[in-house]
Amino acid sequence: MSLSSAFPLRSPPWLARLLFLCLALQCSSAWSQSPISLNADVEIDIASRGQLYLAQDDTPPVSPAALGAWLAKQKQVERVSLFGGSYWFHATVQNDTQQTRWVVDPTGTLMERIEVRVYTPGQPVQSFITGYSANSSYMLHYGGNVELPIGAQAQVLLRIESRYFARYPSIYVASQAGYRKTVISENVLTLCALGAMLTLALYNLFVYIGVRDKSMLYYALYLLTATVSWAMTLHVASDWLGWRGLSWHYVAFFLGAVFNTMFFLEFLHLKEHAPRLAWIARGNILVALALMPVCFLSVAYAHLLATAVISVTLTLALVSGMIRLGQGFMPARYFLAAFLALLLPAVLILPANFGLVPSVMRNIELFTLLGATTDALLLAFALADKIRLLGREKDNYLQQLNDALSQASTDSLTGIANRHAFDRTLSGMTVVTTDAEAPQRIMLVMIDLDGLKRINDERGHAHGDALLREFAQGLSVLKEDGLSVFRLGGDEFAVLGERSQEELARQKINQIERRLHDAGFPNCGISYGIAFGSEINSGSQLLMHADARMYLHKTTKRTQPA
Repeated sequence: MSLSSAFPLRSPPWLARLLFLCLALQCSSAWSQSPISLNADVEIDIASRGQLYLAQDDTPPVSPAALGAWLAKQKQVERVSLFGGSYWFHATVQNDTQQTRWVVDPTGTLMERIEVRVYTPGQPVQSFITGYSANSSYMLHYGGNVELPIGAQAQVLLRIESRYFARYPSIYVASQAGYRKTVISENVLTLCALGAMLTLALYNLFVYIGVRDKSMLYYALYLLTATVSWAMTLHVASDWLGWRGLSWHYVAFFLGAVFNTMFFLEFLHLKEHAPRLAWIARGNILVALALMPVCFLSVAYAHLLATAVISVTLTLALVSGMIRLGQGFMPARYFLAAFLALLLPAVLILPANFGLVPSVMRNIELFTLLGATTDALLLAFALADKIRLLGREKDNYLQQLNDALSQASTDSLTGIANRHAFDRTLSGMTVVTTDAEAPQRIMLVMIDLDGLKRINDERGHAHGDALLREFAQGLSVLKEDGLSVFRLGGDEFAVLGERSQEELARQKINQIERRLHDAGFPNCGISYGIAFGSEINSGSQLLMHADARMYLHKTTKRTQPA
């Protein structure tokens, strides 16, 4: 005999009725929510005020009357799993406005398939299918149109299916007029931002072809991958091109992290100035490349891993920029400003990607794209600043080379050009060019300063140096008339010009000789010889002719009576 038969238990009738009432209330609470009042001017997020359920293979009810019992059988959950799944969402809305045309808009994350059903008493069930894999009514958006009579209360039921969720979904109800404005504004911003990034990428590719600066190449590749990844994420590829390769979304994001890291490695010269940080950055590149196959094995894990890699990349970029700016690398100013512009949306979207917080705004992906576009523009300024800095360094280097060449071509005692400069100038003048008669017009004057050795012996080398400087100063006057003057060494000088300047050269040399006498060198003299390009075939022959005539002039002066 059982204990129950031996000691029969009887429950009071009031207790049975109480238990039945509690059970009924529990079942009804699953669907009898307080209605959410709609606003024609402001879109309402109903996700936080509705109820989420795990979806099975069951079919939704065909009438509002059956909805309550059907929901009572579903298993409630707090939130979706970022690793994907199928879910029902239910909420009750109340149309207290004069609008009848509304839009139900699931948003906030990529969702592959969404079936929306709206139950209104006394009316047929309204439904539409939207999502990444479907053709939506609004470009780049999941929203669909529904009719809600004035004053009516409606049950909104969604079935959401996706292999992963980038973050917790939001579900908005907005008037059709307001939603169209939102769609137009967001689409214009999306296409303009993507166009700006693509333009910058192509421009820097063309610049790289000319300058061969690797940082420009990596920057352009980073922008190209960023443009592709955001175009896929924001449904430009699916809605415009009809291409829905979900596994490729995060391949582009991984490659973006790779090229971004390669860019700041090259741009900031981390290998030379922060080798330990450069080693970590190269490790980040290897990790990103190693994780890319996950995109084809599990999209859900690819999303979380890409989020982690991007977080590490941004952190490395910021730390690297601060270190290089502290070391005095001024283009790092724009680099840091660029990543700070990206940091604000990153702080908002990355924690949501990990499921730590809900989305804080309606279209956080567009906000992040705008941050990425600002980042791209500021990085372009950073590259331009680097090019300006390199240009300045090149100009300084060329100036140093010119100064060195000038010093190498200048006689240190007299300050006029030396033998090296003379040889280079004479060689340039005797080269055959398009003007075949130019070498024929050359005039070379070879000059010997007489009496220098005697002054050195009798009055010292200091006095002899003074004579050389005085003569060179007088000879420099010829430069005002377009002639070139040189000290070849010792007491030898030369003047290069054109044949038409022969008489001018003779007059000036005679004036210089008188000036030397007046300056306290009465025993010095000038011997010179002139040769012309029309007389010879080479620079060496010109030099020999002028030298011979100079010695002839010197000999003639010696044989002449005083």
